[in-house]
This record gives sequence, C-alpha cells and structure tokens, in this order.
Amino acid sequence: MKKIILLIIFLSYYPLQAQNRTEIAAYNIGIGAIGSGIGAVINKKKDEKIGEVLLKGIWQGAIGGYLVYESKNILSKIPEQKTWEYSWAAKMVNSAGTSIIENAASNRDFWEVWHINIGFNRIEFHTKDKFEVKYRIMPVSLVLSIGVALNTKFEFKRTLQTGELIFSKKNLINHPQGGALGVSIGNLLIMDSNNLNNYTAFTHELIHIYQYYDYNFINAFLNKPLSHWSKNSNTFNILNNIFYFDIQEPFIYALYKLENNRDCYYNNFFEYEARFFSRGDIINCE
Repeated sequence: MKKIILLIIFLSYYPLQAQNRTEIAAYNIGIGAIGSGIGAVINKKKDEKIGEVLLKGIWQGAIGGYLVYESKNILSKIPEQKTWEYSWAAKMVNSAGTSIIENAASNRDFWEVWHINIGFNRIEFHTKDKFEVKYRIMPVSLVLSIGVALNTKFEFKRTLQTGELIFSKKNLINHPQGGALGVSIGNLLIMDSNNLNNYTAFTHELIHIYQYYDYNFINAFLNKPLSHWSKNSNTFNILNNIFYFDIQEPFIYALYKLENNRDCYYNNFFEYEARFFSRGDIINCE
C-alpha cells in the first residue's frame, strides 16, 4: 500500500511543468489511467489475472481521463462567452468521466454505475442488472458544508447555475485560506460577495473542484474492506448504503502543499491548470 501511495504522489508531482494543452490533456488522461489501473488491481477477484485486470483498468481510466479533460475545456467557455450555461454541460461530461474512472478503479465495466455530485449529495445510476437510482451522502463534504455554511451566505442562484454548492463571504480577500476573489474547500466554493459576477474567478475555483473529483479513484481503494465490513455488520451495511466515503481530501491537500514548496506559485499544477482554463494563458516560471 505504501508503494501505491508513493506512486500516486509521484505521478501527481513529477509532470507539473505542462507547457501546452496537449501536455495538460496527457496529465489528465494519465491520472485517470494510472489511478484506475491501481484500483483495478486492488479490487481484483481471485480468479482474475493481474495483467488483464491492470490493462482493462488503464484503458478505461484513460477514456475517463480524456472526458475529464474535455469537461475542463468546456468550463473555459464560461469566461470566454461570459455565460453560466456551460457549467452544467461541463458538469455532465465531468461526471461521465469520473464515473468511468471509478468503475475502472473498482474493477467494473465502465458502464455499470454512473453518478453526479452536487456538494455532499451523490446521485448514482446503476445499470448492470436493472436500472436503479440511489442517493448517497458524502460525509467529508457534508462536514465541510456545515462548517462553511455557519460562516457564509448560501448563494442559491449561483448553485442552480453551476451545479456546485456556492457560498459567499464579505471581504474574502482577507480570508487566511483564500485568494483575492474565491476559495475552494473540497468540492465547495466560497466567493467574495463583491465578485459573484466574476466569470474568470468562478471558473478558476470550479477547476479546483474538478481537480478534487480527479482523485475519486482513491475512494475505490476501500471497496474490499467496506464490502467485508458490510457483510459482517448489519449496522455498517446500512451506513455503507447511506454514505459514499469521500476520503480523497487529505491526499489532495498533501499534494497541493507539496507543490507549494516551489519558488514560483504557478509551478503548483493545481494553480497552473486552474489559471490555464480560466484565463487561457501560460505562466512561465523559469
């Protein structure tokens, strides 16, 4: 397991000098492919061959990673066209991409389970044996939502327009965790109340939310122990059906901090990618 975690960190840390759209696409495809391949092997059945499972996980994850990349491209249309209409289109494509990656990391066929997340709310569409819709709660996101809601104003209109939970706060420029205009916390977005119409700032933070979903495959690493505990405990089985355990936050936080050790702010790939898709330019840190 330690080797797997180190590999994920390496893949997220090493290629962060992307200089063009092709390299950014390769990064998104690579994260999907490698994360899915690792997850598929972790979730391998006893009678399956490692090589076949790994290959299937990689190619399915690559497809999902490409859709994730395209969803970020769609988001970039928001500041270009100065309209929120692209938000839901991008969200649907992103949900399809992350669903395929999750299926691959869970060693499932890519079409078995689809999902869409709105804040701590997760709606799943199961299609393998019969069509079934399930609602689940993401506990980490729920806790973050409660904490954020206690100190901010909920922006209902922007939430409807973007498909993400949006909050606002006065004088966010002085917020210790935020930038001048907005800050993403997990898959939540807090905007400075004077910048609720700032398409560029919104898109920058929406990209950060999509980056949060980039690492959903980590949650699939727990499939086997969660299944084991569910079989041995009726109480936990009920909880497992209610909650989708979103554990990627500490991994992403650690990777973000690891990137911040560099001299140039935009050598941090998370910020580099968010600026690229929100502003369309490239910062040369050399």
